[in-house]
Amino acid sequence: MPKTTVNITGVSLCQKKGIIRIFRSTIKELGDPRYIRFLFNPEKKTLAVQSVSRKEAECFRVPKYNPKDWDFKICSIQMLRIIWRVCEWNENDTYRIAGTHYPEYNLVEFNLNQARIVQFGEIE
Repeated sequence: MPKTTVNITGVSLCQKKGIIRIFRSTIKELGDPRYIRFLFNPEKKTLAVQSVSRKEAECFRVPKYNPKDWDFKICSIQMLRIIWRVCEWNENDTYRIAGTHYPEYNLVEFNLNQARIVQFGEIE
């Protein structure tokens, strides 16, 4: 079964593998920054990816774009455990969330209440 490609401003979260995958469209929306950081609000159940101009604590370097095999995965088991606990998600499922770009804050925000489970055969 061929994998379905997606072109949404989004992320996928997989606690089982301990991976946060940031979609290329999200990075493009942020203007191809060199670094990003996560902002998590447990009360609102939102996760944001914010572009950062220089390396700071808790930042991640964005890999240089390569159209053949670009992939941006971040391993953050501790953060994923917190998100799963707050959202009360099934730990065996992978979730995809579409985001909203807020250019004035250099971030894309993801409402975790709108997460949907990734089905077998779909791209995470």
